Amino acid sequence: MAKDAIYEGTREVRTFVDLAHGADVLITKTEQEPKGSYYTTMSALLLTAFTFEAYLNNHLGEKTIKFWEEIEPVKVMDKYSVLCKNLDLTADFSKRPYQTLKALFTFRNAIAHGKSQILQETKEVSSQDDPHDLTLKAHWEEYSILENAKKAKDDVSQIITELHKCAGFGEYLFIHGEGMGSLSIKPPNPMVNPDAAR
Repeated sequence: MAKDAIYEGTREVRTFVDLAHGADVLITKTEQEPKGSYYTTMSALLLTAFTFEAYLNNHLGEKTIKFWEEIEPVKVMDKYSVLCKNLDLTADFSKRPYQTLKALFTFRNAIAHGKSQILQETKEVSSQDDPHDLTLKAHWEEYSILENAKKAKDDVSQIITELHKCAGFGEYLFIHGEGMGSLSIKPPNPMVNPDAAR
C-alpha cells in the first residue's frame, strides 16, 4: 500500500486508566467463569497494584512535587507517604481502604521478586476433601482469590480518587487522555513520471 498521506497527532496516554480497566475486565471474566480463574485473578491483582504505581509515578507525583524525579526510584509505599504529607492527608493503615494497600503490595512484591521455596505442613484433613484444596500454598497463592481482587480494585480506586481530589484535579480521573489527529493527502511528486511505472 502506497504511503500517500501524512498523519499528525498528539494523545495523552494515561497508563493507570488502561491498567485499571484491564483489572476490571479480568475481574468480570473471573466472575463469569470462576472455574480455572486462578491466573486471571492473579493478573487482576497485579494490574491493580500497577494502577496505583502508575497513578503515583506518572500522573500525580510529577504534577505535584518538584523533586519527583529524585524520589521516583523509592518504594511505592514511601512515595505514597510523601504524597500524603504533601497533600495533608492521613492514611490509617489499620482499616480499609488503606490496609488493603499493604496486603496488595506484599503480594505484588512477592510476585515481582519471586523466589522458589519448600513448603511443609502436617494437618488433619477429611479424606473427602478435594486434593487441590489440600495443596500447600505460598502466601501470594492464597491471596490470589476473587474476593481479594475485588477488594483491592475498590480500595485502590477509592484511594486514587481521594488523592486526585486533594490535589485539585477534579472529579473525572478514570478516563482516557485526550487525543487529536489529522490526515492530509500528500501532493503528487512532479518528478515521478506516472507512465514510467507501467
